[in-house]
Amino acid sequence: MTGMAVAVTFVVVLVGLANGLSKSMLKLYVDRGVSLIVTDKGSLNPLSGTINAAVAEEIERLPGVSKTCAGLVDFQQNEDLGDQVGIQGWPAGNYMFNELKKPGTKDPVLPDLDPGPKGIVVGITLANAKSLKVGQAITIADDKFTIRGIFESDQDLENPMVVMRLDEAQHVLGKTGKMTGCTVNVTDTSEAAVAAVRAEIEGPIADRFGLTGKLRAKPPGEFVKQNSQVKLLTAFAWLVSIVTLIISGILVLNTMFMAVFERTREIGILRAIGWRPSRVMRMILSESILLSVGGGIIGTVGGLAAIKFLGYVPTVSGIVQQAISVDIVVKGFAIAIIVGLIGAAYPAYRGSRLLPTEALRHE
Repeated sequence: MTGMAVAVTFVVVLVGLANGLSKSMLKLYVDRGVSLIVTDKGSLNPLSGTINAAVAEEIERLPGVSKTCAGLVDFQQNEDLGDQVGIQGWPAGNYMFNELKKPGTKDPVLPDLDPGPKGIVVGITLANAKSLKVGQAITIADDKFTIRGIFESDQDLENPMVVMRLDEAQHVLGKTGKMTGCTVNVTDTSEAAVAAVRAEIEGPIADRFGLTGKLRAKPPGEFVKQNSQVKLLTAFAWLVSIVTLIISGILVLNTMFMAVFERTREIGILRAIGWRPSRVMRMILSESILLSVGGGIIGTVGGLAAIKFLGYVPTVSGIVQQAISVDIVVKGFAIAIIVGLIGAAYPAYRGSRLLPTEALRHE
């Protein structure tokens, strides 16, 4: 039961976090009406690639495009905060600043949508974790920045981050004139209209900037699904989970073998008084299922408790908000029962094939 509980805990936590990252990323784009995300096609990790920031301005001039937002995002170790911090840069006056609200209100944290020179706004999760205040000075990459506001975003992934002007972020991150990518909102969200804008971006605009074959513009669902970080985390989650499930399956196999061996005489008596082999098999399988369900309950509770604890870690709190879902719990229980049945199948078969006369002679 303990082995099964550990396996289910890994499934709930790791697979839940992988799904949580995917859901959080998709929510971030969909809630803001983003139709396309433009990034460097040659980069496996969207955060590691950069393209000319002027591409976003050119895209915004396309017919059918309502607005764009060039963004530069990366993570840096910060001595003042004693942790790795996500840094996000947007153009001054961009509509995205309007999405950052004063905590508990619907008012923008920056009415002018501009943090100003050496100004930053800090997400509420990070501010609470590090006891940051408005007006406080923070050193980022040897530059002094002043906190102009503390914001709360509807998008959980942004709440542990520092947001500044794009030009400031380019300087801090050493990527002058660059952006990680840009979001594109269109007036006509029909599939044909979005496809036409996508073709313009990946064709003429890419050619204009010498980026032929190097730009990719993808809808949010496709972008998140093919994101290397999401794929890597999901693969790692299932790999670790499968290893623990195999180990728990072996533990179930060993436990049920011992149970059958120690109860050989008992099984012989049951066979002698008329129990059919199928009934003996059902008895052993039922015991295994009960152990698996018990382990599933303990593992699920342990997994949910671990996810709750991770919710207090600023760097993953946004992901954790989306990690707890009914389907993950159902998967955990289903896997526990399946592994229990597989592990007990052979011992149950062996037990059902015992001859009453041989079993009764067993000491």
